[in-house]
Amino acid sequence: MPPRKKITAKPQVWNKGLEVGKRDGFTPAQVKQIRSVLRDRGVAGVRDLALFSTAIDTMLHGHNLLTLVVGDVQSRNGSIHPLIQVAQSKGAPPVRCALSKPTTMALEKWITASGLKRTDYLFPGSDGAGSRPISGRQLSRLLKFWVVEAGLDPTGYSVESLRRTKALQILKGTGDLQTVRALLGHVKIESTARYLGLRTKADPIAVCRAFDI
Repeated sequence: MPPRKKITAKPQVWNKGLEVGKRDGFTPAQVKQIRSVLRDRGVAGVRDLALFSTAIDTMLHGHNLLTLVVGDVQSRNGSIHPLIQVAQSKGAPPVRCALSKPTTMALEKWITASGLKRTDYLFPGSDGAGSRPISGRQLSRLLKFWVVEAGLDPTGYSVESLRRTKALQILKGTGDLQTVRALLGHVKIESTARYLGLRTKADPIAVCRAFDI
């Protein structure tokens, strides 16, 4: 008898049957563009570069981002933690955030230049004393300035764009919605799907038949 042919299932594309809704995160090229604009400001852009980079890396809610204190990211010997854990409000589980090398460098430069103490807010408000953080409204205004300076349309982005940027890139690269859920600090995966604008358009029976074994 001739040998049986081995039947293998065709690899499935992770997002087949899914439609991505409003994707108002920044692309990697746009992130690079905004960072370049802020670096070109010199001393005036040190805080904004640290704030922008930290927001992209941590994917934190605006409130949790702005209430970070220096001690959350910096060890007592002055080095920046490569991994931080941030408590969330309303009883949600804490989230762990990995800080990239560009973010680490930006934070080191900002903390040194600002002279902030470990108990000060990492991104202090207009008083500059570290006793109050930047407000959500101020962050929104800053973001609009960054976007305009980078030559982008400010109407297409909001503070949530900072939170969604890396989450969308991770999802695009891995298809692992469960990992993205954990990084965003969501309790339910359905919340993550809604937040990222994913909605299914697939026929369940058609999907089932595609996976016949």
